[in-house]
Amino acid sequence: MRNILIIGAGRSASSLIQYLLNKSTQENLHLTIGDLSLELAQRKTNNHPNATAIALDIHNIAQRQSEIQKADIVISMLPAHMHIDVAKDCVTFKKIW
Repeated sequence: MRNILIIGAGRSASSLIQYLLNKSTQENLHLTIGDLSLELAQRKTNNHPNATAIALDIHNIAQRQSEIQKADIVISMLPAHMHIDVAKDCVTFKKIW
């Protein structure tokens, strides 16, 4: 199973999350939706069996790096100015970003 970490569950992430959830069984995917708001991340998973919602603060370096290390693919849906630390971690841990 491929593990995909989606960082950010705002409006721009909605279509992507729904698309990946629809393909998750067929493509053998598990999504982890991380957002500062656990409630928002939970709403986006819609109780799907192939998704997990987590509260994720990208400014918490240890937590951010731990979640990135667990993933096979990382998708950042954060505002552009917040991508740099995520991108650096993805390079460090050799993740697809």
